[in-house]
Amino acid sequence: MRRLLILTLLIACTLPGVASAKQAYPFSVSAERSGPGSNLIARNRGPAAVSVRLTLSVADNISTSQPLPVYAVVRPYSELLLVQVRPTYPGRGLRFSTQSTFSVGNYDAIPDPRATYRLPFANGRSFIISQAPGGPLTTHNADDSEHAVDFTMPENTPVVAARDGVVIETEAANRYGAKDQALLAMANYVRILHADGTVATYAHLAPGGVRVRPGETVSAGTVIGLSGATGYTSGPHLHFVVQKLVRRNEGFAMVSVPFRFFVGDPPYVFAPKFRHVATADYSTPGQAPPLALAR
Repeated sequence: MRRLLILTLLIACTLPGVASAKQAYPFSVSAERSGPGSNLIARNRGPAAVSVRLTLSVADNISTSQPLPVYAVVRPYSELLLVQVRPTYPGRGLRFSTQSTFSVGNYDAIPDPRATYRLPFANGRSFIISQAPGGPLTTHNADDSEHAVDFTMPENTPVVAARDGVVIETEAANRYGAKDQALLAMANYVRILHADGTVATYAHLAPGGVRVRPGETVSAGTVIGLSGATGYTSGPHLHFVVQKLVRRNEGFAMVSVPFRFFVGDPPYVFAPKFRHVATADYSTPGQAPPLALAR
């Protein structure tokens, strides 16, 4: 009997925590013939780990090497055999369709509780925190932003990396900003992956205001862009958030995680608060940031 092998690959890409992903991340899942069946292989050609969920939406005369769905983490610049598909009854035709969802990040990563972050602007500058956990939240009311902070900041202010890492995604082409829901997906940003698997996002950057490229390694204090007012915003500011990838429903999602800044030498470590006047001073002993006077 002539063997019939029919397959379909359907891949959905999500870059959670960021509304706009202009360039597709270099990740794929493909089926490669192997004897009477196929090997389903994930290939990651990007600078960050990728989490993938794979299952079969159609399965006729199919046996798999492990139970479905398969969840896996594919390391940067590598490939991974996800599952082997073989006929349950040899000699008969088989048919299957795959469905996979992937997200940039490692859903198994555990944030380092010792990690601290320098302020994301140049030494000697001071800015007020206009949104932070515990304050009168106006837009930070979702899982991916509940621990985010906003710094009121003039446009074209240099923004620096708050922690060492690898740039995994940027957007610089957006030009407009306003308090308009239609602009939610229109912010410019830089996303940086840290050693513990967390990702920092620096958002609302100026048009053309990105100074780094995906795959570039940066140190804390490196200029990565210029602040702006792109996307959904009521005015110029820098949105800063640290996130972690988690499994959710039949895929993945980014959730924000608490973090701490440090200032001074020796450092003073603090959790950001609404109305903190944060000064990037790293040459004198660190002190608790004062609160701006209420208006």
